[in-house]
Formats: sequence, structure tokens, C-alpha cells
Amino acid sequence: MRIITRVMTALIVAITCATPSLAQDSCNAHFTRSQAMGPIVGQAYTAMQAKSAADYTKLLPAMEKELNALPAAEIKAEACDGNHINAYTVQQYVTLTTLKSRGVAAGFPADLPIVKQPDLNHSVLAYAVGWMKYEQSDFEGALAAFTKGLAMFPYDAGLQQEYVATLVQLKRNADVIAYADKVLADGTAMDDQGRAKIYSARAIAQYSQGDLKGAVDMLGVSLKYNNTTETQTLQKQIQDALAAKPN
Repeated sequence: MRIITRVMTALIVAITCATPSLAQDSCNAHFTRSQAMGPIVGQAYTAMQAKSAADYTKLLPAMEKELNALPAAEIKAEACDGNHINAYTVQQYVTLTTLKSRGVAAGFPADLPIVKQPDLNHSVLAYAVGWMKYEQSDFEGALAAFTKGLAMFPYDAGLQQEYVATLVQLKRNADVIAYADKVLADGTAMDDQGRAKIYSARAIAQYSQGDLKGAVDMLGVSLKYNNTTETQTLQKQIQDALAAKPN
């Protein structure tokens, strides 16, 4: 129960409405901006599905302009129009409704209904920019895009996975391990497949640091969440390397 209490307290702090800065959208303005980004996001995902490298080059300048115009600040739940609370993510909605059902104060008027808003294109745009740049082997550019997305939506599982994969490409092993531990400690947004990917990324970082035993163990955890041939093969290769290592 003490663990649950600590987690709930942390979530209250995370989702409590903060006063927006002048550059930060609020309430209906979030949805308006999201709609405006819809066409370019649609074009981006068409290009990504087709794996059209030429289209990446054409689309990225406009996509980056849109992404750069977004404030690097978390989009938090907020009271809007004096009659409801906007929850912008499933996590915000579930957390707020759970707190409300338990009579726990979350910084909002208790009588206001909580409304899950349509998913915003902000995170989708950041994901697409980062994905395209990753495909172009611009890993620093990809990391910047994923970082911007996570600034707005720190619990977005897709952005988390791409962020840690990009850190692996950049051989920032200590950062991979630290970030993996951070997101694995939460787990409210990840599914089993996503969790397996984070564990595998951590294992690769451990292997790169020479911790073969730790990498084997971590891949064993990954396999519990998603038993894939690729992960099995990687674990076997590291096990063989560990067995051949002089005592």
C-alpha cells in the first residue's frame, strides 16, 4: 500500500494543472493546433508506410518547422471553460478518474467532469520527424525530435522506445541504462512488447559496456515479455561469448 500511495502522489504532482506560459497553448487551442497539423502528419505517415526516402527529404523541412513551433513543455490535464477537465492522454484520464473515485484531491474542482480529449497530433508529429531522421541515419536529429515529443508527452510509449533505440545507435550506453530504468519503473503506458524492447535495449548497452552476464539476464527478462527469435538469438550469442571468456 505504501508503494501505491507514493505512485499516486507522484501522479498527482505530474498531472496537476500548471499555469500556461504565454507560448503554451491551452484547452481548445491544443485541439485547433492539432487539427492544423493533421494534413502534414497524414502525408508523413503515408511516406513512412511506403518507406519513400525521397518524400522524407521533401516533407521534413515543413514538419520540423511545425515541431519547432511547439513549446517544449508537458501538455498537462487542465480545467477548461469552467465546466470540465481536459485529460489529453489515457494515463491522465485513468489517473484523474481513479483519484476522483477515491476522493483524493488532484488540484481540480471535484464537481467537474473529466473528459478524455482526442489524441493530439503533437506527439505523432515528433514521432514522425524522429523516425524519418533515424531512417536517414541522422541520429542526433532523431534524438532531438524524440526529446521534444517526450517533453510534451513524457509517458508516450512509442516515443520512449524510439528515444532509447536512438541512444543505442549513438552508443550512449550509460544514458540507455539510466533512461531504461526510469521508464521501466513506471510501466503504466507500456504494453508487454514495448517493455521487452526497453529491456533488450538495456541489455545491448550492458553488453557494450562489457557486462555480458548482466546482458544475458536482461535479455532473459525481455523474453518473458515478448519471446522472439531475434532476442533468443542475441541471448545465445552473448551466452556463447560469456562461456568463451577467460575466467
